[in-house]
Amino acid sequence: MLNSASQPLDPQPLTSVTNMRIAILAGMLLGTGLCLSAPGLSAQGLAAQDLDIGKLTAGLSSRTAEEQYAAADALAELGPRAAATAPQLLAALESKDPELRWRAARALGLVGSAAAAGSQAAEGLRKHASDSDAMVRAQSIYALGRLQAEDPASLAAVIARLTDPDAQVRRASVAALRVLKADRAKVIPLVVKTLEDADPSVVMPALHALADGGAEVVPALAAALEHKEARYWASLVLAEIGPQAKGAVPSLQKVLADERPEIRLQALVALAEIGPAAKAAAPAAIKALEDKEVSVRYAAAYALGRFGDPSAAAALAAATKSEDPFLQLLSTWAAAKVDPQNTEKAALAIKALVAGLLDPNEGQRVAAARGLVDLNRPEMVSKELDGLSAVIDEEKLDRLLDAFAALGNKVVPQATAMLNDPKRRERAMQVLKRIGPEAAGAVPALVALLKSEDPKVRTEALFVLAAIGPKAEAAVAPATEALADPDREVMLTAGYALGQIGAPAKPAVPALAKLLESEDGLVKLTGTWALLKIDPQNEQYVKVAVPALTEALQDRHGFVRADAAMTLGDLGQAAASALPALEAATRDSSSAVRAAAQEAVKKIKG
Repeated sequence: MLNSASQPLDPQPLTSVTNMRIAILAGMLLGTGLCLSAPGLSAQGLAAQDLDIGKLTAGLSSRTAEEQYAAADALAELGPRAAATAPQLLAALESKDPELRWRAARALGLVGSAAAAGSQAAEGLRKHASDSDAMVRAQSIYALGRLQAEDPASLAAVIARLTDPDAQVRRASVAALRVLKADRAKVIPLVVKTLEDADPSVVMPALHALADGGAEVVPALAAALEHKEARYWASLVLAEIGPQAKGAVPSLQKVLADERPEIRLQALVALAEIGPAAKAAAPAAIKALEDKEVSVRYAAAYALGRFGDPSAAAALAAATKSEDPFLQLLSTWAAAKVDPQNTEKAALAIKALVAGLLDPNEGQRVAAARGLVDLNRPEMVSKELDGLSAVIDEEKLDRLLDAFAALGNKVVPQATAMLNDPKRRERAMQVLKRIGPEAAGAVPALVALLKSEDPKVRTEALFVLAAIGPKAEAAVAPATEALADPDREVMLTAGYALGQIGAPAKPAVPALAKLLESEDGLVKLTGTWALLKIDPQNEQYVKVAVPALTEALQDRHGFVRADAAMTLGDLGQAAASALPALEAATRDSSSAVRAAAQEAVKKIKG
């Protein structure tokens, strides 16, 4: 959560730093001096001291930026009592300094209503809703919401920012809409047009921003389902909100009668993500199992499985005999879900889903993995996977592991539990490694494995911790100890893991520095690389690193050459002396090295 001075969505009391600025400014303007015993001076404190708003306003045009910021923040703290300062704040909104602009925008939103601030305030904020600085855009958008600026131009400006490339601006747009509570008949068509006209790459982030509103935005989305042109987008957002969207179930049921198959499908997916709370829709979903569009039948089977309603058992049993393989698979899974005590149905579903993990279609592999996790029968699933893993080649095993990894943190608990089973540990670590930072919940179990007597286990655990990165901070101390491991692979991997953890691994710096004294080139390179990853601005490390990394461009291992090239590129102009070697590496036999070297040359040359 950002502090109040930079957070447009939920203004809170100013931070102590800002309060100190206010106190300093008050002393400068009024000659009262700085009261060090009261650093938490608030709006109430200012009023109690009878501060002159006119003199505070004059601070907006002070000679120093700090005084200007403090003046804007002080006026924001005073809220409606400073409504008369809107013209001066509007002037500050035109400053060349983006920090003063966003502070002025924030203050305009807090000092009063649209009536108090005047239409000029809304006009100025609309203009800066398209500011080149993201923070200014966010604060301007949210200020329009606080000013209750519901005129067509202001509403359009707020909604247009739903598809802003900056996440904070998108959140500000959603928050402003919630504050405005504008007529939905006006808002919904504008939102739909904005989404339809937007670049596809920003539509999903915009929907995520809407979904962040959770239960609060559900009534508006349920209302949007009444509009034919808005049903698709509303269903997508409701699906992402999930169980909190249960209030939209009646509206989603009505949408299942829409003549467009893509709308029926999205409505069923939304109901499925709401889960058991959407059981009332089971009869409609059972009917949808007979839909003329096969994709809608898929969604219906999925929804019925998620509802877990036993009334669907007969319809799903019939669907398991379908000639369509995927509908057969989904229905088999759903049949097990609606009859959770039936071991026979669970076994059939698991067998079918495990086979689905090898499907040529990636989407179907991921769906099969999700279905297995969702059945919550880890021991039965593990036994089936044991048998399959023993007979498939490495390429198919990679597909299988990738399918589970695609589920992210949903599969982390089960994979973590498998770390205690020596027979399944390697498979679990491969999945966790692929998941990366989202696997942070597995860190304690991975740290425990660093005490294993088997160096291969210690090495693999360190590789997984490296993939998790900064979120594996709890592993810094044991990984530092592993730098003295008698096994060379463990020691090298420990250095790699500490480098990937980055800044949180600063306590490991003295131990890593000792690696630079090694006569082993790879050991020295590992220490150099790790130190740079932990503290990339350290000139001493850079001075040592550039020659070592340049030399590593000749290493016999392709991944070492690629890593060296990437790291040199990250150093920018400080690695200029490596340019000849990097340009030679652009002709390396490895495509990965060539690509890394080409990118590094571009970065160094600026």
